[in-house]
Amino acid sequence: MSDLTREIVRMIQSTPSYNKLASETKKNLEMGVFDYFLSCFASVQFDLNYSTVLNTAIFSTGEEASVIGTDLKIHPFDACLINGYSAHALDLDDVHSEIRGHPSAIILSLLHSLIEKKRDRERFYEAYLIGIETMKCFAQLLGAQHYEKGFHTTATAGIYGAVAAGAHYLNFDSEKFAQAINLCVSKLSGSRSQFGTMVKPLHAGMTAQSAWQILHFIDKGIAGSINTIQAKNGLISMYVEQRENPFEIFEKWGDPWAIDKPGLWFKLYPCCSANAHAIDAIQYIKTQKKFSVDEVAFVDLYFPPNGDAALVYTHPENGEQGRFSVEYCVALLLLGEALSIENFSVDQIADDVNQVMKKIHRKYDHQIPVKVDSYPKGRYCMVKVTLKDGQQLVSRVDAPTGSPGKPLKMKDLVNKANTLLGEQANTLNKYFAGGIEGW
Repeated sequence: MSDLTREIVRMIQSTPSYNKLASETKKNLEMGVFDYFLSCFASVQFDLNYSTVLNTAIFSTGEEASVIGTDLKIHPFDACLINGYSAHALDLDDVHSEIRGHPSAIILSLLHSLIEKKRDRERFYEAYLIGIETMKCFAQLLGAQHYEKGFHTTATAGIYGAVAAGAHYLNFDSEKFAQAINLCVSKLSGSRSQFGTMVKPLHAGMTAQSAWQILHFIDKGIAGSINTIQAKNGLISMYVEQRENPFEIFEKWGDPWAIDKPGLWFKLYPCCSANAHAIDAIQYIKTQKKFSVDEVAFVDLYFPPNGDAALVYTHPENGEQGRFSVEYCVALLLLGEALSIENFSVDQIADDVNQVMKKIHRKYDHQIPVKVDSYPKGRYCMVKVTLKDGQQLVSRVDAPTGSPGKPLKMKDLVNKANTLLGEQANTLNKYFAGGIEGW
């Protein structure tokens, strides 16, 4: 049996240097970093639980790292947790359709904690590229059933992405790099049972923190088993349902880069991206015909099987749960409400929203064909609004706004920042423009 871990390290170390990357790749990396900072700044300003998480810092001394969006400096171990949490707290951060998770919240929080040790802009972006590529490969290795069984892929595949990024950034040699990858299986965790609570975004912070700890352990000489991906009682035997040849997943390393194709999915609304298809469909229907919510008899939402797996609440009790409820998002739009940070922060769902949600039903039709150009692959939502007079208004979305099929540009992210942050967007722009020395 060949050692897959060492083969992965070999491929990672074959990654071209930053100056050899295509200009499009560099632009995509920069957009990811900007959106990450934007998400952190928004959480500092709007997340109701942020101060609670900030107070979890353990260490009072040591190398200091920035808490993004504030003037605070704390220990890097704590910065990983807090920045990872804030990046993901409002669910404004990017997602990757082939990962079925949020790469930047983890990878960039880990890398940001390391820049007091090493300030190298080009290597930072190389590490970010490597982290996303590694996370995508491990998400594919774990397979779709991994997520559907209840694992939070952001955390499970994310630990490998963050450790690979950090090991590259710190210039680990091949042996230390392999040891770091092999240690990841001992830190693998994250359950979708926490969706709709503040622990869900904490998964991102805890994973970045675990990655920092692994790198610290390896740097101090901790050593464990080899080849823990393939070994008996290793990653594949414990977590992977079916995989005949795991090597094939990693063979096309960077061909193309995951940051480029399909690319990151940037969000306009502070809720789970699995809502995005239905959001676009309802918004389109409302542009085609004017009607009041009182005229609506019922609404049917058609998904492919497991296409709504992330949307775990059909009757949310508060705004946090509403982030993972397509019924809540559709009800807000039918009522003319905005998909705002405020509406996803309420302690109790309003009575009028509850009444509208009762009219909304999810359906699954195996006869509905899947389109090739869909994001994530094989996903769609078809919305059918039936009015009391019998009229039916139908819209289907396969590639929602912000997804790689209908991508946002940097100017859209700047507009997103201006809309969400107001005057503080100027602070964000200066922070981003400051580069790694400023960060």
